Amino acid sequence: MKLNLITAFLIGIVVSVVAIADTLTLKNNHPETYEVVKGDTLWDISAHFLNSPWLWPRLWQENSQIKNPHLIYPGEILTLIWVDGEPRLSRKRLKKLSPTPRLQEKQAAIPTIPLASVSAFLSRDHVLDPAILAGAPRLLGDIKATPRFFEGDIFYGEGQYDKGKLYGVYRLGENYIDPVSKEFLGKQLIFIGHSEVSQNPNIGSTEQVTPHDFISSSREARQGDLILPIPEYATLPAYFLPQSVPKTIKGQIIAALNNSRAIGKWDIVVINRGQRDNIQIGSMFSVLQSGPGILINKTSVVYQDDASKFGQMGSPDIKIPAQRVGELLVFRVYDKVSIAMVMRSTEVMAANNKIQGLEF
Repeated sequence: MKLNLITAFLIGIVVSVVAIADTLTLKNNHPETYEVVKGDTLWDISAHFLNSPWLWPRLWQENSQIKNPHLIYPGEILTLIWVDGEPRLSRKRLKKLSPTPRLQEKQAAIPTIPLASVSAFLSRDHVLDPAILAGAPRLLGDIKATPRFFEGDIFYGEGQYDKGKLYGVYRLGENYIDPVSKEFLGKQLIFIGHSEVSQNPNIGSTEQVTPHDFISSSREARQGDLILPIPEYATLPAYFLPQSVPKTIKGQIIAALNNSRAIGKWDIVVINRGQRDNIQIGSMFSVLQSGPGILINKTSVVYQDDASKFGQMGSPDIKIPAQRVGELLVFRVYDKVSIAMVMRSTEVMAANNKIQGLEF
């Protein structure tokens, strides 16, 4: 879904926020005022003021001047005020005098998180649940027995499809396996392009096959690729109210969708927790970095990884406690896994970092 369409949905939302019991803690070097600039997000703005930017709904709450924080625009001045002993933000338009009147360029409202980073992930699937995998319809081929297909080609899909509906062409990628239980959680989907049922009167269909026009592509399609409906939630606005998650819910980052080994802020990751774990859009997680094991004897103290092969086989004498190195916000939820964005990162993360529910 295009960025401007997502933004259009975003502007129309009115949010009702449940009060959060925790007291907001301001940064020691917080500003008293802040001018909103193009490219800002509500999360980034709150990070200028709060130690815990995921509590941003509280910063804007109960403020008659900011009834809907999603209607804050570049050029506005935000001022820190106090209401009943807690910080709030008030706003006013920035008016600049100019000897020559000119038309102001219309600008979009400030989003919660970077729309450019999530727009592609809202308009297509990225994980195929195990229950759907066996019966997923496939690309079969064409009248010329062509093995590969490009934008503008016509191919046949397995089964029947709805006319006028947009479909996604996908290729199966890696298996997502739970690192602890070894359970199969789902299959990675690699997006290839879009298709729709062909309206060409010279091309027929049966109950077993349906012709498709390959209307857009990012790469070539092949026999055996999957043809799946574009998800209904593809048009969801990129607005996510942070949701508290109990600390008892723990898991792990199992993949980065850009296949990078080094994961940082704004990167998109897959975690091994989903709907069956009561995860929802907006769920927040802390990312933890495991501490090293230490071996201690009468003559030396060494990290277990630096010890002999024999020393690496046993349990360490002491384990350095894990440290929190960032936060994740979930924006897509499947049955057994979820897709999340890294909202903050103080250290380089990887696909083996542990996660823990962020309770607030």
